[in-house]
Amino acid sequence: MLEKLKTPIACTKLGLGFNIFLLILKLVGGIWGRSQALLADALNSLLDIVANIVVWLGIKIAERPPDREHPYGHGNADNLAAIFVAIVLFITGAYIGREAFSTIIEKNYATPNIIATLAAIITILIKLSLYRFTVKIGREYRSPAVIANAQDHRSDVLISLGALIGIIVAQLGYPILDPIAGLYIAISILRQSVKILRENVGTLMVSSPGSDLEKELKEYISNLSEVQKVAWIKGRAVGSGYYIDAAICVRGDMTVSRGHEIAHDIGTAVKAAFPTILDVLVHIEPDSDY
Repeated sequence: MLEKLKTPIACTKLGLGFNIFLLILKLVGGIWGRSQALLADALNSLLDIVANIVVWLGIKIAERPPDREHPYGHGNADNLAAIFVAIVLFITGAYIGREAFSTIIEKNYATPNIIATLAAIITILIKLSLYRFTVKIGREYRSPAVIANAQDHRSDVLISLGALIGIIVAQLGYPILDPIAGLYIAISILRQSVKILRENVGTLMVSSPGSDLEKELKEYISNLSEVQKVAWIKGRAVGSGYYIDAAICVRGDMTVSRGHEIAHDIGTAVKAAFPTILDVLVHIEPDSDY
């Protein structure tokens, strides 16, 4: 049963189910527990549900094979889903911050009760478990959307922890700490949204695989049979993988047919050795030393 959950889609469905449960829990805890921080956290769960649905759709689209209109596949749908999560988080943070600040200014405080405390504790435990499980799946499948979802779960842990601290301190006779905890939640959400945006916008702007991977690829290709040297390597990110262009130097007296075979063999070898490489285009150049 657990193995069936270890896919991006199943993991996202699991998060969706728990977010629906937590939304209900936080609404009950916020209303009957008299906690503005927990109600703010409930709004966060509502938008988490929306984000989960978008991530689900993004993953499904990203899994589609290349077609005539999308020769490089649909991988960037994964990044678009992650960016949507970031935008939803930003809107959530801004709204929660405005409400918390308004409560502080108007001094409209209320002292939370034990229901709010229990709801916050349960939320922390569930979200911590979801974060650990989701980030593992996201890294295993190199899915930006699932990783963004995991980061959202981690943000929720910190958010709910802040809410819990605010609730407990408010119960000790300092009710202003409850809306202050709501303000802390807002700032945490805003920071997380900006981080996710930065990580995914680069891919949509056709970012490179990074110098470390390019160096590793150059060294690997240089050691392949009949490759005299690698002139240059460049690549572009598409979703969770990369398309690579490489220029290699071979003996100048080599036939076109043999050069074509070498280019094909290099592409096959690189894709087998580097699972994140989706395709390799090899350009053959004559080595000036031959």
